[in-house]
Amino acid sequence: MGQRQFKPEETAESVSVEQAVSRLNVDALGEVAGTAFDHAGELAAFEFGHTAAVLGAIRLASRRSRHATLECERLAAVFGVDPDSIRGADAMIASHLTPPADAAEIRTLRRHLIVTEELLTAVRSATQPRPNCRPALAAAAPWLLGRAERATTCSDDAAIGLDERALRTHAARIRRDLELARLGTKLHALVVEER
Repeated sequence: MGQRQFKPEETAESVSVEQAVSRLNVDALGEVAGTAFDHAGELAAFEFGHTAAVLGAIRLASRRSRHATLECERLAAVFGVDPDSIRGADAMIASHLTPPADAAEIRTLRRHLIVTEELLTAVRSATQPRPNCRPALAAAAPWLLGRAERATTCSDDAAIGLDERALRTHAARIRRDLELARLGTKLHALVVEER
């Protein structure tokens, strides 16, 4: 008679970042949360418990992304962990990383990206009317707004510098800068290294 193999039950202490983000339906946070956990999660786990450290890393990832910040109470309810442990783990992991840029800088980069993407969309589509760039974005991307204003009077995109390839390159650069600003330099470097 052969031995039966038992698959161990998933316990609260064995939850991985991948399992937790899947269970919470926030898969987009997996890469950043996993990197944050790999960097300082063991220290947080030692003090607050493994699951709290995993959830702290996920919460940190939500705070440093475009995703809405996950509330500790929601995370605690799903996994049966004390919300204060999650807060503590989040803070401990964050203390081993550089902070993100201030909110004003992130907002400026976001606005700059919106203007660039509006211009890029207009350049790609000859049938679409010229972009109507809002005045509120003028401070974020004055040189692009100047080109957009000239575009309303000039029909030649090349003559005013609205080159699709250059705009695509510029948009990619802004996305990288925005990611760096949101994550902070240390976490950004770790995420890039993992890719």
